[in-house]
Amino acid sequence: MSMNRFLKLFLLLSAVPFFIGCRTISSSRYGSTIVGGEYEASKDSTSYFVHPFGSVMIPGKWEKTTYNSASRQQFFQNSDSVLISVTFSRFDGYEFNQDGAKKGYDFVKACYEWESDYFEKTLGLQHEILEEDEGKQYMIFRIYGSTDGTKVNMYFLLGEKNGNVSYFSLSRAEKWTEERRLEFLRGLLNNP
Repeated sequence: MSMNRFLKLFLLLSAVPFFIGCRTISSSRYGSTIVGGEYEASKDSTSYFVHPFGSVMIPGKWEKTTYNSASRQQFFQNSDSVLISVTFSRFDGYEFNQDGAKKGYDFVKACYEWESDYFEKTLGLQHEILEEDEGKQYMIFRIYGSTDGTKVNMYFLLGEKNGNVSYFSLSRAEKWTEERRLEFLRGLLNNP
């Protein structure tokens, strides 16, 4: 499969559920956001932030690729072509939680069910929870299978704290062991 076709599929798989379920954050409701970040050679990490919703230090050098304004996803790629997406948003910006009734781990579980239901029913993909921590209010899960003749194996980390949602996806990391993938995702949530 060509790199271009894979990238389009990755963007589709990552962005469609967000596009369907997210509302635009209105400036009157949450105020303005400030977005930034860059590679910091002294720390060998790439920073990214969306103030006031979240920030992350991504280990290694990552280049920004595309940005999906509807889902507020910033995509990054490293020199090995591993792809990640980073989204920071509010918990009441999802169609299933517009009233903000689901918070903390209840939100995380509801979002996982909503996302996995979409992937299963719409694209015929399978899903599994790999790790969850109710106390720290996060979950790591995997979406996998084949759709349109393309193999899919994406890892997601979803966390909520004080109404702010951190959502990361990781793909094209076949050279990484599963433990390395999990460590990488855990590290994103537990910083800066």
